[in-house]
Amino acid sequence: MSKTLSDKAYRFIIRKLLAAELSAGQKLSEKQLATECGVSRTSMREAIRLLTEEGLLFQIPSSGTYVASPDRRQLSDAFEVRMALECFALESAIRNLTREERQELRRLCEEMYAIIATLRDRQQPVLEGPHLVTFLSDDLSFHLLILKAAGNRLAIKIVTNAYQRNHFFGHHSHRRDLHHLAWVWRHHAKIERAIRRGDNEGARRWLTAHINRSLRDALAAFDHTAALAAEPDHDPVNAALARLSDRFA
Repeated sequence: MSKTLSDKAYRFIIRKLLAAELSAGQKLSEKQLATECGVSRTSMREAIRLLTEEGLLFQIPSSGTYVASPDRRQLSDAFEVRMALECFALESAIRNLTREERQELRRLCEEMYAIIATLRDRQQPVLEGPHLVTFLSDDLSFHLLILKAAGNRLAIKIVTNAYQRNHFFGHHSHRRDLHHLAWVWRHHAKIERAIRRGDNEGARRWLTAHINRSLRDALAAFDHTAALAAEPDHDPVNAALARLSDRFA
């Protein structure tokens, strides 16, 4: 089996998770996914195995493979891992970043800002679709570029997994409105500015604030969603209709 093809299948599923094309509890068709991705079922099976080990999918014997539901402890653990690894790597990264990498950090911030400006100008309530995927990709690329400069490949793998888990689960909890996106961008811009100035302490302070704020928001959204689901008269259809009505109010 080609490692490249299994990697392609892995990235294909991740993109569908990030784009909210696969939802928590949904049963997956290995055959259908392989056809859509253009790989063999063997390559798709390997990708599913890896994602199951990472906790994004789960399998039920004699039933099939399903998309995992958010878990509060796992969500918190993922942010704590990111905090430890990213803050530890930051000082080395600031020393090692090339001019081109520093320019790329700034470009990513500028692209994130442009997406937010488009959302504001169009007066859209939340960011969705391709623009959301681009925003999340820029966000992840920003963090991974710093880890790459630190030279720790294992940290990159661990943080990527934690980040993907947080953002996939965030699709089922976060309301990615203008306010949410604005503070995410602001933190990245502050980190980039501190790095550009060689301000290790400032970069660490803003990175810590960014991950802590992300954790608080994720847990608050998770608890809110769990509380709604626990209500005896909670009807997911009525809830969806209510959210749709709110968008056009």
